[in-house]
Amino acid sequence: MKISAKIQLYSSLFLSIMLILLSVIVLFAFLWISVEREEDVLEDQASLIEEKIQESGLMAGDAALLEAYTLDDGMVRIFGTDGSLVKSFADEEDLQGLAVQSVSEKGYDFTKVDGEYVLTYRHPYPDEGKKLGMIEITQPQDTLLDHLSTLALVLGGASLFVILLSVLAGKWLAKLILRPISVMSGTMLDIEKSGEFKRIPLAGQSKDELQVMGESFNRMIGRLERNYDQQQQFLSDASHELKTPITVIESYSSLLKRWGMKDAAIQEEAVEAIHHEAIRMKKLTEHLLQAASQSDPADDNEEKIELISFCEQIAQTFRRTGNRDIELQSEAKEIYAKTISGKLEQVLIILLDNAMKYSDSGIQIKITRQMDEIFISVKDQGPGISPEHLPHVFERFYRVDSSRARKTGGNGLGLSIAQSLVESLDGKLGIQSELGEGTEVTIILSHQILI
Repeated sequence: MKISAKIQLYSSLFLSIMLILLSVIVLFAFLWISVEREEDVLEDQASLIEEKIQESGLMAGDAALLEAYTLDDGMVRIFGTDGSLVKSFADEEDLQGLAVQSVSEKGYDFTKVDGEYVLTYRHPYPDEGKKLGMIEITQPQDTLLDHLSTLALVLGGASLFVILLSVLAGKWLAKLILRPISVMSGTMLDIEKSGEFKRIPLAGQSKDELQVMGESFNRMIGRLERNYDQQQQFLSDASHELKTPITVIESYSSLLKRWGMKDAAIQEEAVEAIHHEAIRMKKLTEHLLQAASQSDPADDNEEKIELISFCEQIAQTFRRTGNRDIELQSEAKEIYAKTISGKLEQVLIILLDNAMKYSDSGIQIKITRQMDEIFISVKDQGPGISPEHLPHVFERFYRVDSSRARKTGGNGLGLSIAQSLVESLDGKLGIQSELGEGTEVTIILSHQILI
């Protein structure tokens, strides 16, 4: 069963039960109030008859004298102390068949006589403190029952009309409430069939839980679309990058297979090229795996490190392996920070490796502290980067000069990985560069200073 049908069914059923209960309560309340009012009328009339019995010769006169004290279509009977009928008068002859009750106490009876419901009131009348007899007044209740039947019809008709309206209103309400859900389910089906990323139109909707759900769905679709695009771009770029060294290796291996075994020069050239491309493929594969792993949350623990000695150790390693002058500058003697040393070390290695690739002169590492921020800059004396390329240098596989990158073994992943690592440390990575003046890349760590 659809949700809209359930809403209509349950809302209509609940309203029907409530209307039936309300109608029953109204009918019982009307009957109770009406009967009490009739009882008050009969009691007042009996008191009047009792007063006339004591003041006048009502008991001694003809029974027709009771007509003045008899209600319309009613009956009055007076019984003696022995329970015998003394006098009676009835506007309706059918009431004469009403059985005589032996009850000698005050009370009411609601009985049925010849198909008619009547209300009877018995009232003992005393004389000087002694009970002489019983006054019995009977009044048919056809009018009351007619009014009760009319009220029941009115309530029943009104209830049916309200239930019919509730069915229509429930249908409209279900359509109104479930419209965003229907749109969402339709969008999901379209996504499933077409494989395209689509969003739910939210314009003109009220600010409710369904609106929040729709916005969350659109954000989720946006994130999935971005991840999918990044994945496709990653696969495309990775395939393109791996295709080149594989083509080179295939070409030189074919050359070796045909002529290289007889020509030492060709053999040496081919082996050198294959070895160079194999090393480049190895580095590229490592960088690809490293870049792909950046989307996973790291489980590293932060630790307290002294940044100046930490950077000096990394710089010393590059001085020895690269035979390059690397100068470390800092106004402070010691700067302590709480961070993940492994990630920070990896970022510095990437920046120093880039600086050594694109610069033949000295490299500077500068560490400064300003308020609650730490700045670690790596500056080279290379050719620099033109302004149109700067906004793209942190994109994966983006290379400013493809031919130069080919010679140096660059694949456009270093700065992208470095930026991801710095962001995982709640920091930022900035870059400044001018053509002919070199490039400076700065790591900015916030709220991590330890005094």
